[in-house]
Amino acid sequence: MVSYPLLIGDDGQTHVSVDSRWLANRSFVAQDRQGRIVVGTTKDAFFSLARLALFLKESPLDLKVALNLDGGPLACQSVRLPGYDRKLYALWESQVDGDQVKLLRWPFSNATWAMAVVLTVERKTD
Repeated sequence: MVSYPLLIGDDGQTHVSVDSRWLANRSFVAQDRQGRIVVGTTKDAFFSLARLALFLKESPLDLKVALNLDGGPLACQSVRLPGYDRKLYALWESQVDGDQVKLLRWPFSNATWAMAVVLTVERKTD
């Protein structure tokens, strides 16, 4: 699982230095000013990293810090238990180059296999 870049830093500012204009599904982990952990994912390939950082900064979530986890079709998924039902929602990524938009189809949209992704959040101990 990718964990880069820092979207919002402790200074409250966005930390994405370049807007690649690569639009993809995104997932992130964040902490709000009350100390709660927020894990989110987008539904469609709408956000570049810079756009996601700005969106989160301006959102009513009152985030203190946010970290990008991953992008692309695998970043937009649901997992259900106990029967383990994993569903991928995204089929496309896109890249904006000037006034041209290139659509990139995810080659494994009909795959019956999947690599497990595990994210844990644990209480800090001294």
